[in-house]
Amino acid sequence: MQQWDPTQFFRSDGPPRTPFALVILNQPINERAFAVVKKHACVTVCADGGANRFYQMMQAHGQESTELPSLIIGDLDSIHADTRAHYERLGVSVIEDSDQYSTDFTKCLNYIRRHAGSLSGPSPTAATTTTTAAPPRLDILILGGLGGRVDQAFSQIHHLYLMAQQQQQQQPADSTPGDLYLISEESITFILKPGRNVIHTPRANRPGGPCADSEEYLLEENVGIIPLAGPGCISTRGFQWDVEEWPTAIGGQLSTSNHIRAEELEITTRGAILLTLELARRFKRAR
Repeated sequence: MQQWDPTQFFRSDGPPRTPFALVILNQPINERAFAVVKKHACVTVCADGGANRFYQMMQAHGQESTELPSLIIGDLDSIHADTRAHYERLGVSVIEDSDQYSTDFTKCLNYIRRHAGSLSGPSPTAATTTTTAAPPRLDILILGGLGGRVDQAFSQIHHLYLMAQQQQQQQPADSTPGDLYLISEESITFILKPGRNVIHTPRANRPGGPCADSEEYLLEENVGIIPLAGPGCISTRGFQWDVEEWPTAIGGQLSTSNHIRAEELEITTRGAILLTLELARRFKRAR
């Protein structure tokens, strides 16, 4: 059974249970979500041109010399020369990876995966670890990726799926797989693995729920369940429209605009599923 806790990064009652890295893509930044998740990130990595986006966001607030990314990774064909010079002058590591068979997105994910142990080490804001020597685990939050061009959005989902597969198959021996979450302008999206998945959804804005008519909720009620890599079959619990052994496929039946009806959702699937949850209004990108 796989446990998922996507709202842990947005709750105000303390740091997330799992340390995480934050990746900034070369896409418009959801500043409202960024302001919340940045507080507890162990490391902030810009994917090449994502550094331009980060710089422009901080410059708009007069913080371009005080709020810095931890490092910048990519083939460096998109970062502006003045942006690179600015960050190098302030001591930000800029790592060139010229591999033309991987995107800047996957370059960042590969680097974080290889260095999960050191990146998830002692941090003043990261969740504390137990005294036992447990293998390090580092979740990855990716900011951006589903705005702009449609082909680029599909590319990010494609690479999110590939990396989710590789997290299980090729994780270094000294660490355990972390979960991957993509935060876009309005949603948080992740890939469910085959088998039983339990998704914790406390404080969702559902009728009759504890946060109905309250500004304290973390998620809206809308959910999408999309099969990847071919037709699938799902069983669900905790939704407005639950199903049992339900065939689903692009071009066939799809569960889009389903609704959260419990604080804990269950999806049992025979194949990989893309799950997307709508963020609460206050976490959505301002228009």
